[in-house]
Amino acid sequence: MKSIFNFFILVLVTMGLGLALHIQFNLSEKLFLFQSYSINIIMAVLALLLMDWGIRKKTSNLAFIYLLTISIKLATYIFFFYPKFNLDGELDRQEFFIFFAPYILCLILEINFLARKYK
Repeated sequence: MKSIFNFFILVLVTMGLGLALHIQFNLSEKLFLFQSYSINIIMAVLALLLMDWGIRKKTSNLAFIYLLTISIKLATYIFFFYPKFNLDGELDRQEFFIFFAPYILCLILEINFLARKYK
């Protein structure tokens, strides 16, 4: 459990730095960026807990669990973020990165953590 707590602290610090940097490029969307980073942090921690549980139980459905976590993240984008981004009828580069920059950052942290923990 200590390693999960360390992951949580690492995610908070990394995502905080990422958010601070991201706000510099998109000042008009501070609140939405904060929401995006917060949602991605929650999803990353939940995905890691689910993957960790699957690995510890030595389940044969680990690939299914991984695909499930990715599906949940993409469903979150489709249902909560895409409608706001598509209000003007087009998805521009800044809107795309509001969700996918924190998503990719969390995904890299998750994979790195699991690879180190379960060599």
